[in-house]
Amino acid sequence: MANTWHHGLIARWWDEFNRDWRGSEIEYFKNVIQRSGQPALDVGCGTGRILVPCVEAGIEVHGTDISSEMIRLCRARLISLGLDAHLTVTPTHELNLGQSYRTVISCGVFGVGTTREEDLEGLRRIREHLTPSGCLIFDFYLPGENSTEWLSWSKQARPTLPSPWTKPDVRKSSDGDEFLLQTRTIEFDPMEQYSIREIRVKQYEGQELVNCHQYRIRLNSYFKNEIQLMLRVTGYTHIEMFGGFGSAKPRAYKDYHLTVLASI
Repeated sequence: MANTWHHGLIARWWDEFNRDWRGSEIEYFKNVIQRSGQPALDVGCGTGRILVPCVEAGIEVHGTDISSEMIRLCRARLISLGLDAHLTVTPTHELNLGQSYRTVISCGVFGVGTTREEDLEGLRRIREHLTPSGCLIFDFYLPGENSTEWLSWSKQARPTLPSPWTKPDVRKSSDGDEFLLQTRTIEFDPMEQYSIREIRVKQYEGQELVNCHQYRIRLNSYFKNEIQLMLRVTGYTHIEMFGGFGSAKPRAYKDYHLTVLASI
């Protein structure tokens, strides 16, 4: 079983089935960069879901990702559109690009596949790459967003792990192959606030199973006040939080997906 979740079939899945340029987060981050300034850096850019439409709109955005395979797919997508962007393979906690940015964005990757120490160091490294007036914008989910996973925090639920596999998410690729993706939680540590998720991707050519990859990924859970403290100890002075990709303050029992704007 592969322990790296960002290669192989999962990278192919992300590239094939995560291309909806109409997503609200894409317009949100485009507008944020246009307001906050360029050049911008997309940390954890993956295969370019946000980066590519930004570059297509004439915005100067560079990208980093821990996955060399996702960076390769992102570069191929840019080339197919006659576009170019500076892309670097690096984990966020080792960020060392030798350049400053007016805006750094990060969508859907904070606390994913990392330790808590790496998350803290990642925030510090990003701050070191911001101009004096620069800002960081990223999102995260509060514990409790997934009610089933929230129940795993209870002692009574521990013997039920690993959880059953989810219902398969079935997609057809551009070349006609069929892909099935399933996930399950195999470990949950309420003291350290992380879970281990297992991802299984199957590839079929017609009725024949031609590939099956399984991956494990660590997901760190954070509460709102923890994020604020982490930002302050890593040098951010102005911190705002919003519900989802909106402009309203987060509401208790309503908003579990938060967006953070932090500047120095």
